[in-house]
Amino acid sequence: MKYLLALLITTTMNTTTLSFNFGTSCDNCDDWFVVLDGVMGGLSTGEVEQSAESIIFRGSVSLENNGGFASLRTPYQSYDLSPYTKVTVRYKSTGQDFALTLNKYKRFWRPNYRINLPITEGEWKTVTYNLSDFGTYRLGEPLEGHPDKDDLASIIRLGLISNTKAATDFEIEVDKIVFE
Repeated sequence: MKYLLALLITTTMNTTTLSFNFGTSCDNCDDWFVVLDGVMGGLSTGEVEQSAESIIFRGSVSLENNGGFASLRTPYQSYDLSPYTKVTVRYKSTGQDFALTLNKYKRFWRPNYRINLPITEGEWKTVTYNLSDFGTYRLGEPLEGHPDKDDLASIIRLGLISNTKAATDFEIEVDKIVFE
């Protein structure tokens, strides 16, 4: 199974963006990987495939055996998001809300930041969010606060995670994620 990532940093007239453009023309397509609740005994399933212009992450979330999540993540590395104020995601999905996650810590029980990507019923949707609108979560539960510039400078992993703790099949197809 191939896991996909294309990272393109583009600088144009004092505007810098960090773009993840998914599809057959991407570079470094093996970087993103699936993490399921099986790491904690759960029984959810998930797989990634490449289409001509996107990645497709599909599977089934199971609540059995204390399960309840499926995710797609980058490896740990430095992502200084402090120069950016917003993120745009073009995607379509069925079955389950997803969230775009920003992790500052390697330990799973430490807080992370996330913003909801609602179900689109299979229709392409482009959403833009301010990074200051990301909420702080710990083990899926909301906490007070939002990321500040120092937090955004310390991001070490990006991801997509199922955001509705419900037993259901899901599919999310992502064309691009752009920080600007």
